[in-house]
Amino acid sequence: MRFCSRPFRLAHLDPGGGVRVCSWTDESIGNILYDDLEKIWHGEKVEKIRASILDGSYSYCRAVSCPYLENNSLPDIDGQELQEAVKTDSVPSEYNVACDFTCNHSCPSCRDKVFCGDNKYKEDLKREIEILLPYLNKASYIVTCGNGDVFSSPLMMEMLEKLTPENRDLKIQFETNGALFTKERWDRIKHLARYDLIFTITPNSFEQRTFKYLNGGHDSLENVIENLYFIKELKRQGIVNRIEISMVMQERNFWELPNFAKRCIEDFDADKVVIKPLYKWFNLSEDNYWYKDVLNPLHPYHKEYLEMIQDPYLKNNDKIFFWGARNLHPAQMHPAYRYKEYLDLVSELLDTEDIEDKIKKYFEDKGISSIYIYGDMELSAIICRLFSKAVEVKAFVARDICRAAICGRPVIRMCDYRSEDNDFVIILNYHFYKNIIRDLIFNDFKGIAISLSDIKGEILGK
Repeated sequence: MRFCSRPFRLAHLDPGGGVRVCSWTDESIGNILYDDLEKIWHGEKVEKIRASILDGSYSYCRAVSCPYLENNSLPDIDGQELQEAVKTDSVPSEYNVACDFTCNHSCPSCRDKVFCGDNKYKEDLKREIEILLPYLNKASYIVTCGNGDVFSSPLMMEMLEKLTPENRDLKIQFETNGALFTKERWDRIKHLARYDLIFTITPNSFEQRTFKYLNGGHDSLENVIENLYFIKELKRQGIVNRIEISMVMQERNFWELPNFAKRCIEDFDADKVVIKPLYKWFNLSEDNYWYKDVLNPLHPYHKEYLEMIQDPYLKNNDKIFFWGARNLHPAQMHPAYRYKEYLDLVSELLDTEDIEDKIKKYFEDKGISSIYIYGDMELSAIICRLFSKAVEVKAFVARDICRAAICGRPVIRMCDYRSEDNDFVIILNYHFYKNIIRDLIFNDFKGIAISLSDIKGEILGK
């Protein structure tokens, strides 16, 4: 069977203490700020994910973003090999320490400003690192830091300085934009030189104007290039064992790819050039994502992208890895069309005579006195004000929190939402209804969930 070992050996640590089994699932299995890692690692939630691997459904995995699923490259194992692979130790042996958003760049594909974090954020991060350190010292593999830049964070640097790994075969992978990995910072952590070190650097472009545009306006290309040569020298000395250089491909840089890959390999001795498709992370808006995603067949630059990837250098170089396996994304029209659909839905409700009486009767007939609204989006405040005249709106639930409250009601993260029997949830972003229901069920949802489009039909009798 095709098998992924990550849920059986790896813990992915998020800011705020959240634990997942890898970067490519949305499901939190616990929080180390509140629970012991040993308890989390053998809890019901992680066992659900392991079961989805063993039954072959991979139902909690992001098929579009996981490089193994995108490339169909999971190993095929069975028998005794599989029996050994599914055994779990008391705690994970591998850690993706992505628990800090701190970064010196503000790439529009990721965020809208440089992130530093307030005092509460820093206190929680410091505590999370203190909890993690004993486990990291016994690990076989450590990656840091996929949510920010490890060398821009004082607390992450302090963590690396305090590392005293016991495993001589430990692999440590640093993920960085490269602007701050100077000799001075290396001197602070060079006690780690005895281990197997991997550098993943993400410049995204070597063209000055493109580089600056893609990182949020920071003029640090010269620093990145200087530090890439420094990392190359560390590799020549046998200190760094592997160099990977990555590009997040989008509308501004895709045409540079052949020259980018060539320079990575020939100038900086990259062992692998990783070409990542753009995914909708963090604060990237729907419309900005649409404009940047050249893998969308309806994108205006899509034909040029298809021509570019036919370049002989890209097709014949085994050092170039297409994370998304050159797979195209689903054809999506500009989100303005979806916004219009939402607008039409709300307009139909508001244009209906005696709509408030109809909404009140709908909830009374079902015996519903309170609801939750799933979705932090354009419709949130409108639907809240419309429905709150007939029923109590307790709170909003969202996968990613963009604001703390809407219409005076709190916004609760999906992983923190604890449902009670008969909770009634209205899902606003119903285009993702199936995924949201999956996530609710994973989090032991005990109530009833209905999409806004369905509830509109029931209220209006359509």
